[in-house]
Amino acid sequence: MATASRARAVAGCELARIFDSDLLAALCESVRVEIVRILVTQRRADLQTIAGQLPQDRSVISRHLNVLHRAGVVRREKVGRQVFFELDGAGLLGRLEGMLEGCRRLVALCCPPKPARRGT
Repeated sequence: MATASRARAVAGCELARIFDSDLLAALCESVRVEIVRILVTQRRADLQTIAGQLPQDRSVISRHLNVLHRAGVVRREKVGRQVFFELDGAGLLGRLEGMLEGCRRLVALCCPPKPARRGT
């Protein structure tokens, strides 16, 4: 019983770590989700183009893009004096799949399925 309790405690801590990831933190801000939408529709854009579609100052949009870059949501490429941003689809999917796999493994430890009821 103590072993099961310990496993659930560890699972709870690990699940909290997964939910507190920089990826989820980056995507919980509506402006960042809007930036992702812009990049989906335009595929690739520079800061000026992205900021031109949002009410925030360019410096604020630049900070949001940096958060998205650190979280692995977007990648950037400098061409001359301009920096272009685009979604990092493979990186984003890999991070999401890793989170999902971690959740599946932890849920199996802490929340086993209930046995089927007879007669229902």
